[in-house]
Amino acid sequence: MKQAPAPASTASIPTQTATPTTTASSSLGWTAVAALPEKLWYKVGPAGLRDELKPYVDSCISKNPSFKVEFLTDESGNDFVKTHFASFSPSRFVPIIKADLLRYLILYEFGGVWNDLDVSCEAPIKEWVPEQYKDKANIVVGMEFDIDIWIRQFASWTIMAKQKSPHMLAAVEDCLEGLVAKAKERNVGGIQDLKLDMLDDIVEVSGPRRLTRGILKSLSNKLNETVGNDEIANVKEPRLLGDVLVLPDYAFADTMNQQHGDKKPGQKLVAHHYSGSWKNLNGGEEA
Repeated sequence: MKQAPAPASTASIPTQTATPTTTASSSLGWTAVAALPEKLWYKVGPAGLRDELKPYVDSCISKNPSFKVEFLTDESGNDFVKTHFASFSPSRFVPIIKADLLRYLILYEFGGVWNDLDVSCEAPIKEWVPEQYKDKANIVVGMEFDIDIWIRQFASWTIMAKQKSPHMLAAVEDCLEGLVAKAKERNVGGIQDLKLDMLDDIVEVSGPRRLTRGILKSLSNKLNETVGNDEIANVKEPRLLGDVLVLPDYAFADTMNQQHGDKKPGQKLVAHHYSGSWKNLNGGEEA
């Protein structure tokens, strides 16, 4: 992956400093690890795990007793980035952008399942992926919006990934390129100087729409063909695109499916409760 220069108005694309994990080639020609790492990742803010969110987290822990659970803090998240991506320094970013980038980097480096704190589990994680896809899917995402009147996008509150998927790193790269462009547009010294009110839509900047675009762009490059909106439209059952498994909207975003989608019934795997702790002037939770 190319290394971008890093003057004040730009940002370095993350460069890995840790030793890569040994991988094996799949029958499809993709590089895949043997199985999903049994790790469940969360990020807590300065206030810690708030009481109203504990039942959601507990539902996931209790349904997945074999999974190791990791709660990242601002400090441990920064330490992780310094250790594994030394050229990358997001510590001064708007908090929600830091949180978005952190989930992508964590899943790239270690794999597992990322859940936001306001996500409850409706089924054990080991039941999320149909058997025929378990040795083929390196990333599992669920549709958040799958209707023609809106831009289709994956949910980012829950993401499943095996280690070292280049698609996760591509999402970070795409996000940073967008932030560099925004810093130039706003005429500030660098992306670390961007404030929340300078950003038009956080969903577009670093959230689900950016994640979706990064993954589809990476898939297009890997497959040497365009993978875009048409390929993630009208997903009625799990759909494998290269090594990315796309789940229907009822899997991760059934509330959206029932309110705005086709209301097709299906197995709900998680429920998102929309606490929106980042929606303030600071762009992140405050103590």
